[in-house]
Amino acid sequence: MKKRILPLALLALLAQSQPIVTGAARQDAAPSYTRTPLLNDKEIAHLASEINGLIAKDTVIELSRHHRVQASSGFSQAAQYIAAKAKEYGLEQVQIERLAADGQKTYHTLKSTPGWDADRGQLWEVEPKREKIADYDEMRVALADYSQTADVTAPLVDVGMGVSPGDYEGKEVKGKIVLAGGNVAVAHRLACDERGAAGILSYQQNQTTAWSGDYPDNVRWGHLSPYNSNNRFAFMISLRRAREYSERLARGERISLRAVVQAEIKPGHYDVVTAVIPGSDGAEEIVFSCHLCHQKPGANDNASGAAAILEAARALSALIRRGEIERPRRTIRFIWPPEINGTLAYFAEHPDIVRRMKAAVHCDMVGGNYSITRSVLHVTHTPASIPSAVNTVADVFAGYAISGSLKAASGAGFEDALISPGGAKDSLVADITPYEMGSDHDVYQEGSFRIPTIYLRDWPDVFIHTNNDTPSNIEPTKMKRSTFIAAASGYFLARANAREAARLADMVFARAMARVPVERDRARELEATGAEGAEEARNIIARSLEREAETLTSVAALVPGDKNLEAKIEGLVDQLSGAWILLTGQFSEQRKGKRTFFVLEPKEQPKEPSKPRNPKDAARARLSTGERVPLRKVRGPMNVYYYDYVADRASLEDLQVVERIGAKPKGDILMYEMLNLVDGKRDVQGIRDYLAAAYGPVSLDDVYEYLRLLEKIGVIGFEN
Repeated sequence: MKKRILPLALLALLAQSQPIVTGAARQDAAPSYTRTPLLNDKEIAHLASEINGLIAKDTVIELSRHHRVQASSGFSQAAQYIAAKAKEYGLEQVQIERLAADGQKTYHTLKSTPGWDADRGQLWEVEPKREKIADYDEMRVALADYSQTADVTAPLVDVGMGVSPGDYEGKEVKGKIVLAGGNVAVAHRLACDERGAAGILSYQQNQTTAWSGDYPDNVRWGHLSPYNSNNRFAFMISLRRAREYSERLARGERISLRAVVQAEIKPGHYDVVTAVIPGSDGAEEIVFSCHLCHQKPGANDNASGAAAILEAARALSALIRRGEIERPRRTIRFIWPPEINGTLAYFAEHPDIVRRMKAAVHCDMVGGNYSITRSVLHVTHTPASIPSAVNTVADVFAGYAISGSLKAASGAGFEDALISPGGAKDSLVADITPYEMGSDHDVYQEGSFRIPTIYLRDWPDVFIHTNNDTPSNIEPTKMKRSTFIAAASGYFLARANAREAARLADMVFARAMARVPVERDRARELEATGAEGAEEARNIIARSLEREAETLTSVAALVPGDKNLEAKIEGLVDQLSGAWILLTGQFSEQRKGKRTFFVLEPKEQPKEPSKPRNPKDAARARLSTGERVPLRKVRGPMNVYYYDYVADRASLEDLQVVERIGAKPKGDILMYEMLNLVDGKRDVQGIRDYLAAAYGPVSLDDVYEYLRLLEKIGVIGFEN
C-alpha cells in the first residue's frame, strides 16, 4: 500500500482539533502565566526572590567540614546540622531516624554496610629519607574507608595497576606495601588477601573525562570493601606523587614506608534525616531527595544537593507561611540519607510512606562552577519503563532557567535571570537528557516502587571524589538556579490544580506530536532493510505510541477523579493515535482496556518459525511467543552501592551474561530496565520489544539469559 505523507500544516491542524487552552482557562484571566505555563507569574516571582544561592552555599561550607562516610560519626554530625536547620526553617516532623548498619542486617536487596571510624592515619617514608607522605588529620581522603588498625614498616613494591593476576607475575609482595593504580578494593584483594601484602598505597583515578590526567595533584577518595573483616589498610596519594615513586623504584631505589593506622569497622547505623511541609490532604506526597554522604570536603558531591533541597525547603516553607504561595494539596517530604543504602533502608522500613510517594525530585551535584569544574547541569528524564509527565514539568522549569540566563547574558534584561547576590551573571550551562543511572533516583524508579523522579546532576566534575571538591568550586547563582528548577518542579507537582493539569496535558501532547515524525523516520530506515527490519519498525511505532499514551495518562494522577481531565486526556490519546494513521496508513486497530490503539502492520508478514531442534531452543521459542510471563519475587535494585545482589548469589559462569550485557552501550541501563519491565503481564518477547524500541537493538537471547539468571537466584519466577 502506498504511504500517505502528512504535511506539517495538517499536523498543526490535527494538534489544534482540541483547543490547547481549555474554555475555563480562557474565561479566567487571572492569574497570569506569561513566564511559565505551569506556575503563575506571582508564584515564579516569589520563588525567584526567596531562593538564595548564598544561603545554599553557606550550607555547603558547613557540610564540607565533615567526613561524611556512611554510618560514621562524621555523617551523624552532618545529619544533626541538617535537622537543626530544618527545625529553624519551620519544617515539621523533623527527625533523624537511625537504621541498623552492621554488615548483616538486610533491607530488601541491600546487605547493610557496617559502620567505620578512624582516629589516626599517617604514612611516612623512612628509607632512604624521612618524609611524611599522608596524614588523615590533614586530609581525610588520605586514608581509604574501611582501613583497619595497623603499625607496619615495610618496603614499597610497584605492581602497576594491581588489579589482575598478571600485574603480580615475578613480584614478591608478601609483607610489603604495594603501589597500585587500579581500583583500591580489587588491588587489596589480590595483593593483601591472596598474596599477603601488608597494605596498599593507591593512586586510583577518577572516572574518565576529557580532562583525565590534567589534575595530577588530585587525591581520590578510596574505599576498601566494607564487608571484609580482614582489611589491612590503604593510603591514597596523588598521581604526581605516585609517578615519583614509580620512577624511583624503576631506578632500583629501595624505599621503605611506615604506616600507622587507628581505625575500625564496627556495627553502626544509617542516619536518615526527614522533614515535611504538610499538605492540605496528606494522602499523597512529593519527595525532595539527595544524598548527604561522601568525603570531606565533598562540596559539589554532594553537599550541594543536600544544600539545594534544604534551601528549597526553607524557601517553600517561608512563602507558604507568609501566604505568598498557597499550601499544596500534597505533603512535601524532604529526605537526606546516605546514598542509595539509606534510601533503600528507609523504603524497607516505611512501606506506608513509600505508597504515598507520587513523584520525586533528586539533586546530586548541582552547584559546580563550570569555569572551574567543567560541570554541565543535566536535567534528567525518567527511564523508558517509567513514562511520566514529570519529564515535561522538569523541561518547563529548566527551560525557564536556561532561557532567562541566556537572555540576561546577552544584555536583554535580568527579569528572569535568577542571579544570586554574590553570584555570577553567566549563562547556565545546562541541558535536558535521557535517563542515566548512578544515584538514589535509581531506587525511586526501580520496578518495585515506580516513583517517577526528576534528576538534577552535574557531569563531568574534574574534582569529584577528591580532596579538591571544595566549597570554592561552588557558584551561588548556579546553586540558586538548580534549587529553583527543583523547587518549582516539586511545588507544581504538589500543588497542581485541574486547570494546570489540563495545560500540562496539552504540553505533553505537543511534545509527543513532535516526536511522531522522528520515530516515523527511524521506523522507515529499518523498514527499508527488509522483512526483519520491517518487524522492528512495527515494534518501534507500537511501543512508542504505548509510551506516549502512558505519559499522557500519567497527568490524570495529578488531580485524581477529575472526569473533565480524564476526558481531555482520552481525547488527546485519540488524536495522537490518529496522527500515526495519517502518517503511515499501515495501522490496524487494537484495544487495551477502554482505550483504542493503532499498531503498525508490516508490509510483509513474517514466516512461520521453524520447529526448534533441541529443548533449549524450544524453551526460547515458548518464551518468545509469550507462553510464559516473568513474575517479580524480590523487591529492590540488583546493585546497591557497595553491594551486588546478583554477584553475591550467582556463580562466575552464570555472571558471564552480566559481563556480556554490561560491556554493551547502556548495558547497565538495559539490565535495570529488564527487571523494571517484569510486571506480571509482559512476556519475555514483550520486554525485549519495549527495550529495543526505547534504547535500540536488543537481542532476545540477552533478555532471556539475564532473566533466567534472575530466576536462578530467586529474584523472579515464571508463570506456568
